[in-house]
Amino acid sequence: MWIVTLLALCTVLCCAQGHKQEECLNLHITPPMIKDMMETSELIQRHLPRDNAPFHRILVKLKKCSKKLNIPDFKRILEIYDEHVFQKLWKNSTYQLPKLFMDSVARLKDTMEICETKGKQTPSHCARENLKTIEDKLKTLQPNGLCKAQSEFRSVLVWISYAMDKRRTHEIH
Repeated sequence: MWIVTLLALCTVLCCAQGHKQEECLNLHITPPMIKDMMETSELIQRHLPRDNAPFHRILVKLKKCSKKLNIPDFKRILEIYDEHVFQKLWKNSTYQLPKLFMDSVARLKDTMEICETKGKQTPSHCARENLKTIEDKLKTLQPNGLCKAQSEFRSVLVWISYAMDKRRTHEIH
């Protein structure tokens, strides 16, 4: 009986931590911010070379566990994208759109850092298995692959919006 009570208490505490992170995201990230990032990403994508392999996805392994991703997972994904995609893609860019987009990514990273302290601070099991593979893949991308990775970043934004509040996700897409 004590074991069942202890397991129930642990379950309640874990759910409460996840809820606190969700509340934190909702407090610091507005749906218009995510929507603006998606639109800016699409505008940037229009000026990049066309994707020659539209069915070959870089984030395919993470998509399988996208609904299980937590704040530390998103924080790491943002760090990986910033270091291996955005910094390489727009290293010498003078265009305003990439700069605006990068400012938004920096705000998003800061928010993830703040919200990470409100709950579970370890990556999910699914992400732990796949993030290293994705990071290795993004490290070796050539310029056309970087463009593809940038276009797939929209999926990450959708996953973040889903994590913010499952009831509100329809407002963003």
